Amino acid sequence: MKLVYVLSAVLAIIGTARNSLARGETAHYSDELEVEAAAEAKQQVPKSDYVVELDRTMYHEVLKAHDQVFIEFYANWCAACHAMSSEFDAFAKAAHKLYPQVAIARADITKVEYLSSSYMVSMLPELVFIRRPSPGVTPEVRYVSANFTKSALLDYIGGGWTADKPAGDYTSLWCTPTNLCGHLGGLIGESVVYLDKHFNRFDIPPWAFMAAFVSVLYLVGQVVVGFLSRLLRRNYRARINKKLDDTIQGTASMPSTPKTGSKTSSQGSATKRSKNKTSKND
Repeated sequence: MKLVYVLSAVLAIIGTARNSLARGETAHYSDELEVEAAAEAKQQVPKSDYVVELDRTMYHEVLKAHDQVFIEFYANWCAACHAMSSEFDAFAKAAHKLYPQVAIARADITKVEYLSSSYMVSMLPELVFIRRPSPGVTPEVRYVSANFTKSALLDYIGGGWTADKPAGDYTSLWCTPTNLCGHLGGLIGESVVYLDKHFNRFDIPPWAFMAAFVSVLYLVGQVVVGFLSRLLRRNYRARINKKLDDTIQGTASMPSTPKTGSKTSSQGSATKRSKNKTSKND
């Protein structure tokens, strides 16, 4: 019995030690997660209560609700975006009081590829001012040329935007990021990013991967179109041949009629000749 008690005690001690080690590992793992979360939060551009974070849905809602929208395009890996974030937040807070009709927004290009492709963002941070001249009119898009300071940006939305021409410099604005042209460009860019992210297993540049993808897609399309065209031609020829066969069979099945017309005409001519002879004899 004593041996049983001793073994039970040893097993209990071992179980307690294992539980303690497991809790220690869990706590250590939890600490690592907290450190990683803190590092990730530190790498992110700080949020502001006066700046609307855009995704595709929010972008369209803000564009419908406001005639003037000021957007900053940024990325968390962009050092300049981190350096200028406090200045932009101060500008957004002041604009909220001075120009409440202007929506101040921000878009992360790594999360909203649709917008970065629509506006063809080529530098970070990129500032864009959208203004609708009148209700129902296509909004004008201007790439902000003002200095990235609180006072300069406030002066810009207060009227300094007139120094910049609309994107494309067309009075009709037939192709801008805010109409169908920009929408299609955004969809194409979004598709490119999606395909590169999910199907590029060879770690090749996105442009090379898309070139290969489009080439393969073109070849497959050519094969499919050729197959369908041959199939349609074959069906068309089969229908024509069937109509010809039906016509020939219908003609062959018609009953033959005697040629009475020739006999009647010959009899008539013989009668006329006999009458002429009789008149001569008289």
